[in-house]
Amino acid sequence: MRPLKLNKYKLMKSIIYLLILFFAFQLSYSQSLERQVISTSGETLSNSSNRLDFTVGELVVNTITNGYVLTQGFQQGELILSIKLNPKLFLQGPINAPASASLMNDDLRAGGLIPTTSPYPDGLSVNTLVFTPTGSDAIVDWVFVALRDGLDNSIIVESKSALLQRDGDVVSIDGISELSFSQSSGNYYVAINHRNHLGILSAATVALSSVTTLVDLSADPIAVLGGTNALIDMGSGIFAMYGGDANGDGQILNTDISEALLLTGTAGYSGSDSDLNGQILNTDITLIIQPNAGKAQQY
Repeated sequence: MRPLKLNKYKLMKSIIYLLILFFAFQLSYSQSLERQVISTSGETLSNSSNRLDFTVGELVVNTITNGYVLTQGFQQGELILSIKLNPKLFLQGPINAPASASLMNDDLRAGGLIPTTSPYPDGLSVNTLVFTPTGSDAIVDWVFVALRDGLDNSIIVESKSALLQRDGDVVSIDGISELSFSQSSGNYYVAINHRNHLGILSAATVALSSVTTLVDLSADPIAVLGGTNALIDMGSGIFAMYGGDANGDGQILNTDISEALLLTGTAGYSGSDSDLNGQILNTDITLIIQPNAGKAQQY
């Protein structure tokens, strides 16, 4: 029996073909693997012409998120987590003589005096239709909400303009939705400021997550730093932020009285309009500014 002879050319061709199939399979398989990292570290570095996004971690097979989705190598992090809250508060001015029990007056809205652009640093804007609803969900005015670090309440983590409804709910700039912040779940202090009322800060941290949390700063002064020095008892179980800070410096002093006196008899969207009815009158001074003289923000 004669030994089997293989054509060297055909043998080489077969080997090359098998190698091509092997590498094609390996390439296809490797592309189906999603390389990811487990990490709580990542950063973006940039200057006027370049931007570098990076993460630090070890190769794993599952996605791990901690505010960002992080994957292997140099890449753009995708912010996916948020925390939601529904603060509740009252302002002394518009609830000092309410037209409806337990509801703040919305005279500024009714008079078309609330600006569509926030008076606070972020300058957010809204559609005028946001000021159309009436009743308990009608908008009273703009407020400014800040999350502060759970270990150091002097550190502002994130802040934004929001809208205050007559029933005390603080909502997003669509006039309806709860507030949402781009932060990981955790414990935060919550601060609320208004342009002519003394700001308040929660006395303790609040556990916040992607599930909407009610943060009621209106029912008990113990919930607010400074207690009754930060909130005034309006009766019927309602505690409100002190009004009368006409110049917005965090204190109610003779300078606020002087400023209001200069504007007495005028109308508009003004810090001297302590009761938020769109007019600066003697009652703004005698009913709110003077009785609150000496009060100051507690944080």
